[in-house]
Amino acid sequence: MLTIILLSILTVVGILAGWLINKYTYSDGWFFWSFVSYTTGAISAITLIFFLCLLIDIDRRFDASIYRYETTVEMVNSYTGQDYGNMGSLVEQVVYVNNRIAEHKAHHDSKWVGLWYSERIANLEPIKFGGGKNKPALE
Repeated sequence: MLTIILLSILTVVGILAGWLINKYTYSDGWFFWSFVSYTTGAISAITLIFFLCLLIDIDRRFDASIYRYETTVEMVNSYTGQDYGNMGSLVEQVVYVNNRIAEHKAHHDSKWVGLWYSERIANLEPIKFGGGKNKPALE
């Protein structure tokens, strides 16, 4: 978030400085500084757009991970133990989701890497696989 704020400020300052230099100076010696200001503003604006797109994509992936977690919990809770053909894929999905939760919990506490890991996913409980509603969970 700090990056987005700083890029926004740099974009506005760069473009505003370039405009002020062009408006209030009439000598050719200031052309270089005007060019630098406009270039800084343009590069900052492009970088800002890139970061905003990146954050939107990251948030979408977090939502997809939470949806996958919820559907896996629902599949585990509705599993009756009768369909042994789907049990292997269900166990694989439970292991995958639990590994993602563990990865998020491990990285979320880091000062630098934790910025890119969601607290929503890190706070989810690992899935305990049971044989259905009436069967004990395997731990």
